[in-house]
Amino acid sequence: MRRKLMILAAVTAGLAVPVTMANSKTDPRSGFAPETPQAQSSSRPMDDLSGDSFGDLSVFDTISTYGNDQTSTEPYCDLRQNVVETLDHDFAETAKANSPLADGRSVSLYASDIMGTWTAIYTRADGIACVVSSGIDWEQGDNPVALLEQEQLLAQS
Repeated sequence: MRRKLMILAAVTAGLAVPVTMANSKTDPRSGFAPETPQAQSSSRPMDDLSGDSFGDLSVFDTISTYGNDQTSTEPYCDLRQNVVETLDHDFAETAKANSPLADGRSVSLYASDIMGTWTAIYTRADGIACVVSSGIDWEQGDNPVALLEQEQLLAQS
């Protein structure tokens, strides 16, 4: 019983620290978070696929396998619901922004105020979603739209 209490105390303390740190990001004069995202990008599979310096979301439209049928060399794609459930379960990421694109496509940003991770996903018109970028150092109060613009995912059509 004592061990369970010690574990519970450690988990509670571990969750409280990131929340406290995240709240310190606001400007004391205005009370708002800075407009530029603090989160850092760590990977962009579309750059590897397209060869362009900023990538091209249309390369994800050509991926024909998804989920468990994919090889380890392909960017992760699956039914949107499965991708969203994985982001929630594995990283405690929730939706922060969604930007519709032409032809029933969209780009969404999911992030975790607890874990500090973020993931941008591109959803095709057929409902298949692919991870297009991800990173660390997400904090509560970061501007999700600014991060998508920094990753140049909102400029795509």
